[in-house]
Amino acid sequence: MSHASIAKIITGLCLVLSCSINAQETTLDVNSIKVTSTETQHGKQLGVFTKHSSAEKKSTGIQSFAKAAANGHEAKQSAAPLRRPLDRESRMSVVNSADFWIFDSFVSFDVDLDADGYYSTITVDFDVDTVYTHAEVYARLYLARGDVFEEIHTTSLFLIEGDSSEDTLFVESTFDTGFPSDDYEMLIEIYDGLNDQLVASSDGLTDDDLNLLTIESRSFEAEPADVIIVTESGGSFSYLMLLLIPVLFRRTFTDKNRRG
Repeated sequence: MSHASIAKIITGLCLVLSCSINAQETTLDVNSIKVTSTETQHGKQLGVFTKHSSAEKKSTGIQSFAKAAANGHEAKQSAAPLRRPLDRESRMSVVNSADFWIFDSFVSFDVDLDADGYYSTITVDFDVDTVYTHAEVYARLYLARGDVFEEIHTTSLFLIEGDSSEDTLFVESTFDTGFPSDDYEMLIEIYDGLNDQLVASSDGLTDDDLNLLTIESRSFEAEPADVIIVTESGGSFSYLMLLLIPVLFRRTFTDKNRRG
């Protein structure tokens, strides 16, 4: 095989790969958030929920929250994601209770299909405590990579018992779309289930486990691709041929030297 033939084959392969990558990038809408979350407490599944938004439907905060509150807790869970400012002082100024707090939280990284260090499924567990013997609360989870936090999940109402660690809530979230590969910070907000007041909050500044989370959407996961065949002058070429290119070059140069 001549140098020209090998170069032609490599050029054709590069064009195919380039077209495939460009097609994926142009169809990806990074402004659309879709996250599927599964909740577990006391070893029992509370439910599976999806948070979804688009650039046109994305909520800006309080108005949609009030509307959702009037329609029941299920409406809050299915409403478009809320947004919170990155500035901690601004956010903490609206936390109006010292009777609740997040004792601890932890994030585990579960699924990384392309093994690039960015995960499309994670699990966050957090232990909410209160001065009361029993209380019903719910949480909102957010992620930030810029100057705002985007909500990824509103939990079900769940019961907490004083300062017990047995009432920890686990939320496994799979990021379908909307989260480019990056390091993210998580924000957890706790609300009183009786009056929807924000009573506790934790983020990457107050808990290191919520900072520098390596996350990407499933839409950014490069799963192992099928073999791509490129037709060239009636023949075929696959990725396996790349392994033979050094051998072909070596054989070509060896034959040339022998003839000389």
